[in-house]
Amino acid sequence: MPVIEVTAGNGSLLPSSTYAATLTVDGAVAAGALEAEQAAIIVAEAQAAAADRTAGGSVPSDQSTSAAPVTISANSGECAYREALLPATDPAWGGNDATTGTLMVRTCNGPSEYLYVPTPPAAAGAAAAPAPPPPPDPAVLAQQAYAELSLPAPDAYRSPSESNSDPDHGGLPFTIVGLRTWFWVGDWQPLQRTVELQGVSVTLTATPVEVHFDPGNGDSVVACAGPGRAWTPADGNAAPTNGGCAYTYTRVSPDRPLTATTSVQWQVDWTSNSGADGTFPDGVSQVSDQLLVEQIQVVVR
Repeated sequence: MPVIEVTAGNGSLLPSSTYAATLTVDGAVAAGALEAEQAAIIVAEAQAAAADRTAGGSVPSDQSTSAAPVTISANSGECAYREALLPATDPAWGGNDATTGTLMVRTCNGPSEYLYVPTPPAAAGAAAAPAPPPPPDPAVLAQQAYAELSLPAPDAYRSPSESNSDPDHGGLPFTIVGLRTWFWVGDWQPLQRTVELQGVSVTLTATPVEVHFDPGNGDSVVACAGPGRAWTPADGNAAPTNGGCAYTYTRVSPDRPLTATTSVQWQVDWTSNSGADGTFPDGVSQVSDQLLVEQIQVVVR
């Protein structure tokens, strides 16, 4: 163990006197003059010397056995590495990736020393994090929207009016044999429904395209593009023009009323924010009511 010489700058130490001293190495370690391993050796040797003196070992004649024991500590919190709480953009990271390791720092009462410690790889056999679920198929979302689509009943009208009545036959509405019965729909606009899941959005659009009239007597259904239009006196009993739609009954219904049905055919398409699109079978909404087909009787006086 090297000899430590103590010299007083003011000359106050007298050569004939005996002095006791307490020696610490904390400052030396903190200042970087000693490494922690060197300090540990000093501590071990000092402890061994103290034990030998206690056991009756020889003491040099110029040293006092009554001197206070030497106290040496080699631990310094300032020299312990700790995590450096610096942003990933700080130059202290040295270009290392903050997501794959930790930056440590120690000061020791001097310039800060930084150490990048990579994160150790996962243990063999460790379960990997589950992969995120794939985005939904737009076609599946479109099918869901189609299944939930509800088409409104047509706002249907006729001429002669669907609201007239024959008091002799239970107040049922009627039309006239040989007279064109006009039909049309008042509310005619597209409907939309949107379904969204995990960032995928699908919009379903139902567009009315045709109005149909089933006279209820076994004749073919009459179909017209568009909603039709209301009858006007200028139309008379001529064939419909300008988007009008009509059917002519040729027989009366003396025994029972007929069930006439007005329906709307809807074209159904879908689009998505992923660029996928498609179509579905046409939808149909309808409304039915009973009516009589009567003959106009002319009485000549």
